[in-house]
Amino acid sequence: MDSRQPELSRLTLMCSDHEVAEFTWNHDRQAVTGKTHVLDAAHAPLMATDPSGNITRDRLSSWFKNRGIPDFRPDAADRLRAVGYPSAASLMASGFGASLSDQYWIRPAGSASTWRDVNCFENDFSEELGELLLPHDASSVPSLIEKIRGNADLLASSPDAALNGNLPKRWTIEGGQRMLVKSGRSSGRFQEPFNEKIASVLCSRLLDEGDYVAYELEDGGFMKWTSRCKPMTDQVTEFVPAWALLCSSKRPSDLGLHDFYVSACAAHGLDVREDVEKMLVIDYLMANFDRHWNNFGVLIDSESREWLRAAPVFDTGEALWCDRELSQPFDGYTTPRAGMMRPFARKIDEQLGRYCRDLSWFDPSGLKGFSEEACDILLGNPFIANERGRIDKIREAIDLRAMMLTKHAHEISGGRGFMVPDMGAVCATGAAKRTGRRSGRGSICNSQKSSIVPAYRYETLPDWEKGLQTSARGHTVVEYPSPLLIERASQWEI
Repeated sequence: MDSRQPELSRLTLMCSDHEVAEFTWNHDRQAVTGKTHVLDAAHAPLMATDPSGNITRDRLSSWFKNRGIPDFRPDAADRLRAVGYPSAASLMASGFGASLSDQYWIRPAGSASTWRDVNCFENDFSEELGELLLPHDASSVPSLIEKIRGNADLLASSPDAALNGNLPKRWTIEGGQRMLVKSGRSSGRFQEPFNEKIASVLCSRLLDEGDYVAYELEDGGFMKWTSRCKPMTDQVTEFVPAWALLCSSKRPSDLGLHDFYVSACAAHGLDVREDVEKMLVIDYLMANFDRHWNNFGVLIDSESREWLRAAPVFDTGEALWCDRELSQPFDGYTTPRAGMMRPFARKIDEQLGRYCRDLSWFDPSGLKGFSEEACDILLGNPFIANERGRIDKIREAIDLRAMMLTKHAHEISGGRGFMVPDMGAVCATGAAKRTGRRSGRGSICNSQKSSIVPAYRYETLPDWEKGLQTSARGHTVVEYPSPLLIERASQWEI
């Protein structure tokens, strides 16, 4: 039997300069233990409160653990243990636990620190922890571990301990601007950073500037691709994930997840129906399979607690079939029974028909040339570009989704603003010749132009061209549109 005393830290949860609650963190049990003294429940994190607005020990413990780096992030747990911390929560309990997503932080007992002293929005912070969790060069890890072990103060000011999510990521400062840097994983062909850039391109075509977080793609070398974006918050604006809203509320059994979220936001003066539509449309076109309840939410004023607006669309990296083998269909995803729906339906594609019933904001002309631009970006990743047929299959799948989305928008609008296509013959006679050439990947191009003429084209649809198509860089050639597109188009009942 272990008779030693547990390691405890007496802490004060702060929101800016508001003292919210005093509590004890038990490093052995990885939980809040003993009595929690509530000081200002109005400024508490939503996830730390019950439906009555009370801070409870269990909810505070859950919020604190979920705030930090998850154990399942690649290499994170091992590297934290290497510098002497059993978890991200223990690391936050030993420092300030500040974030660049909100204004909460942890003040150790006896500390006289203020928000002005510790907030990462205005103060420079140490980047050693971030470099340890997302190193540019794996050979630097041992020296980083040694440096951090010898100076624990390097971790106290870092916002990376309070940076959740399963992909390797870190915060950095570039010319005074805070930037979130995220990489991909080998299991996803390191495609995630490329997908973030593609999603930004798509959003720029369909949405207003403030509706999405813009990501840039940085090529740091082979397998060192990252996406970079600015924070969507500042020193007075807090991001509240939808999961916190769900956890702190009592959902009626007869109210679905979508209607619950919309009605809960409406209770705070926000009409988020169009924002939800925009998110679901982007996710549908990108085949995003990771829109869990921490990947969307609202922005609030951290001082007045006023709900300001829906958070912009962000985090669309796990998409475009990055987890699928070429032999598998590039179709919609189904959330496993054991997992939380992402976000409102088990079969993710069904959300388009169920919850996107207005789409008055949607202009299908914005999709013209999108699949070509998306695939041109993906060609920068050799794991994708060198897998023969993968780019072609992604492009075809994107175009099929664009076509089905436009069909849906046409149907719910009653045809207003849309040109109804002639659904007569879907083929025409004749064939044109073009000279075959070898692509950059060594594949032989078909020398005969397709005789199929698409009959599903709207004037407002993307200008998908018939016959042979090449990417912008000339790396791939496909027969276009494919028989699948023609078959699906012929089934439209318009």
